[in-house]
Amino acid sequence: MSTRQETRTRSHVELTPISLTNWRVCDDRFDAADVRRVVGYLQGMDGEFEMLWMRPRPGAVYRYRTMEAAVAAIATRLELTSHPF
Repeated sequence: MSTRQETRTRSHVELTPISLTNWRVCDDRFDAADVRRVVGYLQGMDGEFEMLWMRPRPGAVYRYRTMEAAVAAIATRLELTSHPF
């Protein structure tokens, strides 16, 4: 997965690279100016990926073995917790 381009993945997960190992995670159903758009930050570390959630519970942290597992879990959680209307 390229870290130099914005990547849209399964569901409404949007990953925007911040650095080579960090991504801002957004819900693409919300406008850019909507504070609900940013859901957290994903960081590659020690061969795994750590997700720091900013909503619905700020500060919750989960670790995943792969980027694909992280994105799948994020997508599932967004479907369960996010309502754009």
